[in-house]
Amino acid sequence: MAQWTMKAERDQKAMGQSYDTNRWKRVDDWDARTLRLDRFAVEDPENGFSAFRGSADPSPSVGIKAGKVASMDGVASEDFDLIDAFIATYHVDPEIAEEAMAIPSEQLARMLVDMNVPRTDLTRLARGLTPAKLAEAVAQLNAMEIAFAYSKMRARQSPGNQAHVTNAKDDPLQLAADAAIAVALGFDEIETTMRVARNSWSNALACCVGS
Repeated sequence: MAQWTMKAERDQKAMGQSYDTNRWKRVDDWDARTLRLDRFAVEDPENGFSAFRGSADPSPSVGIKAGKVASMDGVASEDFDLIDAFIATYHVDPEIAEEAMAIPSEQLARMLVDMNVPRTDLTRLARGLTPAKLAEAVAQLNAMEIAFAYSKMRARQSPGNQAHVTNAKDDPLQLAADAAIAVALGFDEIETTMRVARNSWSNALACCVGS
């Protein structure tokens, strides 16, 4: 038994030495990256740097008057900006809004990840939810649950491939060129990411122009 234990220890030590010998330096760099360790950024809701639950986020609400959206998330219809007006006109269904908004956000979140709840039930309720209510419901989910909900809700008539168009410098000219190539190669969708958040508008515009 002692001989077997000593042999196992020798084999383990040899394997460790072999692993260290063949380990690439860039693997060490990857292991040390703060992004991998989820320490890249710290949420700061008070200053508006928060994916969910920002201090300035509106509370979900809707007001229906004469069959039309009179207010949404604390904003009266006469104060709607272009996006608010579009959502109120083409998304929110006044006949469903009060019913859907009365459902607790936690319950909506559970429905999103419950395989026994049909997608059709959720799409019907979604037509009565305001942006703040939708955000509040999704904020209840973790990353894996969001992926499940995304897969459940995003039904496609036919499969398609998505191209990831990005570059390290957020160069809009290169993004536009790469987006054009992606379309020429037959990709149905284009997505992008960025290293600097304030470059989001130029990245999106470049991909739109190029595609």
